Amino acid sequence: METFVLLVAGGLVTGAIYALISAGYAVLYTATGFVNFALGAQAMVAGYLTYAAFDSLPIVVRALIALVVSVLISMLSWVLIYRKVAEKDMLAAVIMSFGFSIVLAEIVQLIAGGIPLPARSPFGSATQQVGLLSISNHSIAVLVTSLVLFGVLALIFSSRGGTTIRAMFQDKEMAETLGVPTNRVVIGLFALSGVFAGAAGILTAPILSLSPQMGTRLALIAFVGAILGGLGRISSAIIGAVILGLLETFFAGYVSQDWRATLVFGVFILVLVVRPVGILGRSEKVKV
Repeated sequence: METFVLLVAGGLVTGAIYALISAGYAVLYTATGFVNFALGAQAMVAGYLTYAAFDSLPIVVRALIALVVSVLISMLSWVLIYRKVAEKDMLAAVIMSFGFSIVLAEIVQLIAGGIPLPARSPFGSATQQVGLLSISNHSIAVLVTSLVLFGVLALIFSSRGGTTIRAMFQDKEMAETLGVPTNRVVIGLFALSGVFAGAAGILTAPILSLSPQMGTRLALIAFVGAILGGLGRISSAIIGAVILGLLETFFAGYVSQDWRATLVFGVFILVLVVRPVGILGRSEKVKV
């Protein structure tokens, strides 16, 4: 029983981190149809800025710098790189985002080296005992921070502005006719996705350690989680990522640690074959 409780807690922590990136994917996709695979690399950059740079500054200041940089990368990459391409060919823009993530990883490797670096949690190494569960302060911080960010996201998208964003996705030209500043809205959404990516990197580094490749892993697994739940709805993408985190943790605990990646991408293939819209996604009926 104790093992089961520990695995549930571990799965929720893992799933919460994946869900931060998945939420970033869904925020952009629901409004623009664009999937930004560079969010994982942005998380990696945020991790390095928080734990491997600016050693003389307090950890809170470093984390804020990391979040700002992640937001700027999101906004500038859309304005300077993706937007023109996306207007002509969305698939090409998505592929370009994956290429941009490789560029970011290579830049970090040139500057910091490719050897994994340990990252000390700002919340310390202490643990709290809750019944059968022994959980670290860092894991508690991951869960609390994720819940706060998801709550903020829910408030944004349940407001009048959220309705505008969804309407923009349905008919961008009509939204512009009604006076919606679509370009500014999209840039704002990219900034929001940058916050989620930055937070994911800051929270992940003490668990996985820092490496230029950590962003690729985060990006791909979070994408699988979003597809599992349903990329077309933010709540579905978040829930799918949490479910995937639980599946991965239980598989590692009861079956094999070495085959975790096989499970993740096996789930990806299965969902695409059986239910491409995701387990919580809605199928749209096409009228002929």
